[in-house]
Order: sequence, then C-alpha cells, then structure tokens
Amino acid sequence: MSSRAASKVPEAERQALVAELTGQMRSIDSFTITVGSPLPYGTGIIFDLGPDEPLNALRTAATRGFELVYGADATTYETGVLHLTESYATAEVSLDHFHQIHRRVRRVRPSHAPLRIDSIELVDVTANSEKKTITWEPVAPPIPLGAGL
Repeated sequence: MSSRAASKVPEAERQALVAELTGQMRSIDSFTITVGSPLPYGTGIIFDLGPDEPLNALRTAATRGFELVYGADATTYETGVLHLTESYATAEVSLDHFHQIHRRVRRVRPSHAPLRIDSIELVDVTANSEKKTITWEPVAPPIPLGAGL
C-alpha cells in the first residue's frame, strides 16, 4: 500500500500504524473467498479472487489505516481488481510456448479453491530484478480481523 521501505519507518511510526490497522480491522469480519481459475497473461499467471465485496472492504479499511497515520498521499498505489499473482514472466517466449503454458494451466484441477482470510500482515516487500524474485518479511505480528482480537 505504501512505497515507503520498512527500513525508513521509525519504530514509533510503525507501532502507530500497527495500532491504527488493528483498530480498523476490528470492523472487518473474517471471510472466505474463492481463488481461481488460474489465468495466464503475458506478464505471468494470476488467480481471480471473489467475491469482491469482502476484499474491497478489507482494502478500504487497510487504506484508511495508512492514510490516518501517514496522510492521504500515503497510498497512491492503484490495486485495480484484486487478484493473487502466482508467478511473473521473466523472459519473452514464443506464441507457441505461451499457448503450451495456457493449455497446461487450463488442465489444473481443481481450478478453484476456498481461501479463509482472518488476519492481515504488515510486510516489507523486496523486488530483486537480477534474481527475478519478489520476497517479503513481516515487520509486525499478524493483525486479526474482527472478533479475532
């Protein structure tokens, strides 16, 4: 949600953010969504998530938490339609190869799975363009949703 690196956030600010997110998450009940089907794109493979409503409520509450601590400009990233990314493309492939990937992904069964969301995590995300990896490290304990407190 924020482009600020975790190493640049003083501990007092991090604790204020955790406290605000904890308060915001009290209004969001745990929920289950459906993940799938996998969708191959030129940039990688993603999974649709649905229904949208509980995810949008969660995103709105998290955004509000960041903005209350850091101001309205803290969350300029536009997430669009929420999804899970399974992998990112790291090289160009021929159209035939892309079609092969598409056929293999289409055969994945089951193509849908339930996902229970009962907490959020504040993480520091690192993209390494040389290794072509994206990793994350928690910077605070998980924050439970709703009655999980």
